[in-house]
Amino acid sequence: MQIHRTNGQWYWAEYSTFSVSDEGGKYQLMVSGYSGDAGDAMAAGQYAHWNSNGMMFSTSDSDSDTQPGGSCATYFSAGWWFNWCSTSLLSCEGVGSWATGIYTPIFDVQASRMLVKGN
Repeated sequence: MQIHRTNGQWYWAEYSTFSVSDEGGKYQLMVSGYSGDAGDAMAAGQYAHWNSNGMMFSTSDSDSDTQPGGSCATYFSAGWWFNWCSTSLLSCEGVGSWATGIYTPIFDVQASRMLVKGN
């Protein structure tokens, strides 16, 4: 991932393992082996209910998050691997978020690129 923040800087997060299951598995995300300078927002261990790792993809018409009584995809008008929402959110309209080590995501991502390379 490449993340362009409102401070004008680009940061990166790379995972040695990145996989997304098929439709039957509701496109479940599995990541591990983080390296980079952006922070590990996909699997931020300090707040497990904000982790995207292990989550199924949610959209406004297919809510797979763990948020009781609500839908993160509907709230953010975005599809993503939401848990009880997320510290990582690169697909929303406007400014996205990418944060680790804090409870509340900081919405300061202006642009992002998700790059996948084959084995």
